[in-house]
Amino acid sequence: MIKKFDIIERIVTSILATLFPFILKFNYPIVATVSQSWDTPLQPMFIITNALVSFFFFKLPKWRIPAILLLLLTAFSVTDWYILHNIFAILFFIFSAVSLCSLHKFKNYLLLYLAAICVLPFGLYWVETWAIITLCIYHLHIIIHTLVISRNRPNSL
Repeated sequence: MIKKFDIIERIVTSILATLFPFILKFNYPIVATVSQSWDTPLQPMFIITNALVSFFFFKLPKWRIPAILLLLLTAFSVTDWYILHNIFAILFFIFSAVSLCSLHKFKNYLLLYLAAICVLPFGLYWVETWAIITLCIYHLHIIIHTLVISRNRPNSL
């Protein structure tokens, strides 16, 4: 059973995480990675977005390792902790792929996620953005799927 507040929380978090890379690029077109938002006035949005996504992921057993890694990459800025931050970022994306590998439904999201490598010639920023959007769409799809199932059962919401 899924609660209405959880649904709203997940939708808002997914939308915010999807929009953030575009807000960043629109305002700071020279950033080469999403993490470089740390050195812009959008730093609070970066921190809040990642904290919300981490909180959301902590609630999902198969997403707890990516949740911890996302929180760690947020805690260690790319400016002051370049190597450590990048290790956590790489591990976040790898363990997100591992979590997608464990799917029983919607397995095509793993292929879509891995297709992010195809945009590498356009820059790491776009690889990150592709991967983030894929994760957000996947989680929104799960929410919609859960809602459809819940609506078919009386008194489930």
